[in-house]
Amino acid sequence: MPRIQLELIEQDEDLAESSTESFDRIAFAEQAIALVRPPRMRVAILQGTRRVKVSSGRQWGGGPGAKWAMVSVPKDASRRAIARAVLALHDETSTRPWALDVLVAGAEG
Repeated sequence: MPRIQLELIEQDEDLAESSTESFDRIAFAEQAIALVRPPRMRVAILQGTRRVKVSSGRQWGGGPGAKWAMVSVPKDASRRAIARAVLALHDETSTRPWALDVLVAGAEG
């Protein structure tokens, strides 16, 4: 009997990382999404409660390849956790380290 194999991808990135730094986390997430610009994706940002979380899927009724995503950002999320979550929306893994540095360094400077 044929079996379906699901691939489990483990991520060592900690999206539960928190920070006591005072900054507008939703605005930072908006800036990160504007920088990354996920292709053919509509993104909603909302305030979460526990950890940064990304949910995404196919946008029914949209064109081919159209997707949706929701980024949940808690009040105590760190810049790094938000940046990592937003970068997870982008397919280019080769540019992730560079983009993460730009997001975090640009916000601190």
